[in-house]
Amino acid sequence: MIFTCERCKREIYESEQCNYCKRKICYNCIKSSQRSPKTRRLVICKDCWGVMPRRSAFKNRKSAVVVEES
Repeated sequence: MIFTCERCKREIYESEQCNYCKRKICYNCIKSSQRSPKTRRLVICKDCWGVMPRRSAFKNRKSAVVVEES
């Protein structure tokens, strides 16, 4: 099954979901990923990396951002 990356609009076969904006992205749009416990994987896209509350939440290994920008 072919998907479309919601960030760059490329056709992809496998996707990951950004934990901060909830978009399905391709592997080229992933800025960083890490495993917090051994069972959970945190993924952040390149757009969310530029938003400081989301980046600090990623570095502190939190999946939800408490302070949202409007």
